[in-house]
Amino acid sequence: MLFDFDRIPFSRADRFLTLSRMADGDGQRATWLRHVSGGDERPSLGRLCRLSFLDAEGRTIEPRYRLEPTRLIAETDGGEVEFVIGKGETLHIRGRSLGLLLELKGSRYDYAFRTPAGEDCVVASGENLKIRPVASGTALDVGGQWRRDHAEDVFVRFHPAPAWEGSLALFEVVPPVERPSSFDAARADAEADFADWLRRMPKARAGEEEVHRLACTLLWANRVPPRGLLTRPSIYMSKNWMINIWSWDNAFSALGVHRADPELAFDQFAAIFDHQHESGCLPDFVNDRHLLFAFTKPPVHGWAVRLIHEDNPAFLTPERRRYLARAIAAQVDYWLTHTRADEEGLPTYFHGNDSGWDNATFFAEGGPVMSPDLPVFLILACDTLADLLLDEPDAIDHYRQKAETLLTLLKEWLWDGEQFRARLLSDPDRALPGQSLVQFMPLLLGSRLSSSMKRSMMACLQEGGFITQRGLATESTQSPHYEADGYWRGPIWAPTTLLVWDGLRRQGETGLADEIARRFCRMAAENGLAENFDAQTGRGLRDPAFAWTSAAYLLLASSLGGGGT
Repeated sequence: MLFDFDRIPFSRADRFLTLSRMADGDGQRATWLRHVSGGDERPSLGRLCRLSFLDAEGRTIEPRYRLEPTRLIAETDGGEVEFVIGKGETLHIRGRSLGLLLELKGSRYDYAFRTPAGEDCVVASGENLKIRPVASGTALDVGGQWRRDHAEDVFVRFHPAPAWEGSLALFEVVPPVERPSSFDAARADAEADFADWLRRMPKARAGEEEVHRLACTLLWANRVPPRGLLTRPSIYMSKNWMINIWSWDNAFSALGVHRADPELAFDQFAAIFDHQHESGCLPDFVNDRHLLFAFTKPPVHGWAVRLIHEDNPAFLTPERRRYLARAIAAQVDYWLTHTRADEEGLPTYFHGNDSGWDNATFFAEGGPVMSPDLPVFLILACDTLADLLLDEPDAIDHYRQKAETLLTLLKEWLWDGEQFRARLLSDPDRALPGQSLVQFMPLLLGSRLSSSMKRSMMACLQEGGFITQRGLATESTQSPHYEADGYWRGPIWAPTTLLVWDGLRRQGETGLADEIARRFCRMAAENGLAENFDAQTGRGLRDPAFAWTSAAYLLLASSLGGGGT
């Protein structure tokens, strides 16, 4: 069962409001009402209230959960509580013979009070949020123990009743003027929204209907609205704990949604590029409250834009062309100006986080590192600028020349006669560990590789322990540095799978590309859409509800067409 609430949060498109199973302060898993703003560096991760369910005598009872894209049901043998998310940040609740207790687990100045209009209000000061509970058909208690300047043990309790409804409106300053709709109306609205989204997504492959539905759900439900530093609707990687947008992650999210919603796909690029530094550098990540320039991410955006354009030429409207031409040109200039000493050298990554392969073996000794993927991405970005985004002949020639110069430098610095090797800038004559999947990124260059280079690379890929029954390991399974749960030292990742898959296609190796896609899709159908996967068993690792994994699955499944496996 892939729709498992213990792993997959319950949320809705364009909402921060989320219900999740997470560990409490004692390490025990519990159900939480959350508001996933503020990013993943905060210890609370947006936790507001711990939820408990109450039987007819008021005793806590542990329910079974049933998760659907637009509804969460907690049920016991004697009753149930249903949740849907309505308009705005409002959680609608319906109970039958089962009550609900929400205990605020917040900060120094939390409290509860009753407004002059007679409405209850709970203030989660550390989260900068207020909650307005409303109930019908049951008793509603709201309270806490006042302690001089705050309240402790703040709670909201919906008492068990044969049939009752309630809602929780989350807001910052003043509550919504509009009164909450009925549970049925909120559910109908959510179902219509998701049905419209699903209708526009690619069709499911036979035998993979559940994982297809989960991928569509995650790309829908992981979305948050513009707020604070988030200038556009943005697809978070997850609403578990990866509650940011990262600079290369969202390029893959764009690939996953461009057919269903081209404007949303463009927004995934623009939400990052809107914060581009004057140097052309992109932030590592952005959320509604923070952005970080301590790191950046690899410049995959030109490649991603070109892939979308090849599939849907109408994507590049004149306005999007102008925006992306300026942004990608500035990005290229950043890497070529600020990450190398002169025009005779290759651009470098200063830290593994800049490469996106955070702890990969080619960063075992630190940086700066000359890695084969970086010049490849920049060559492809120059191609995109020359072929798709610019109309000026001088500018076209300028970027075509940059691409050719980078290609020459890539071959001179990193080709050792058998493979492309990462090298330390401080000691370029000494090759770094060479059993990382990163060495195959130059496959994306297509016919720019000589036939001998291609043959050598293909032999290494097929015989070097990279291809498992589940897909492409990021570190060869034959490597002494391989770790089954080693992040970028072994597990299968969706973005690198997609990059190598596209590289194989551009080398004419469509049979192997299809087989890689087939294995990845089969693994996802069995194990879900996690952040990464054990390369040998296929078990999902780390965050289990990931957007770019969903995007890659949909692209790879679509490339295989109908038919199941």
